[in-house]
Amino acid sequence: MEPSASGPEAGGLGELRTESLLRSVEVYLGIAYPSGKIPETVRRRLAWPEGPITGATLAKPPFEKSGRAADGSTPIFALRLGNERYPHMKLQIQPWTNHAGFLLSVNTHDQVAGLDVGTADAQAFRELQAENQRMKEAIESAWEKAGLPTFLQYLREYLASREADLQAGSQ
Repeated sequence: MEPSASGPEAGGLGELRTESLLRSVEVYLGIAYPSGKIPETVRRRLAWPEGPITGATLAKPPFEKSGRAADGSTPIFALRLGNERYPHMKLQIQPWTNHAGFLLSVNTHDQVAGLDVGTADAQAFRELQAENQRMKEAIESAWEKAGLPTFLQYLREYLASREADLQAGSQ
């Protein structure tokens, strides 16, 4: 289950289309900001150039490189959209070997190394992490229902294909 390094101009991101990215942002924002009050900083991040999504589009602000594919050849891109309680959560776009050539995921961006569990704020931060995780799962589930590619969707399809291969081999 290794990510793909192949695909067209969007840095190996296969079938990433402007409509897919806009739809993923719309779904994300609807869950992350249920009040509908999108912060101005987030609104500014949504003002990228019109037209097709290309490697050049994703390589500059408001997008960020948040890592590289497992083989190191293709960057993983992120768009910091936050949520009502935490401004650092990100929508990630990652190259992958699925029908679309990419996966969408939410990076909660709240895994803090060295958090002192004895501090007065530790419990509040753990509660924030739990809420961010709940929100991540809700967003990724909604993306899947909207027909957008997610890791869990890919994993289910992969396991189903392996099961079908095993059944075919035992007949």
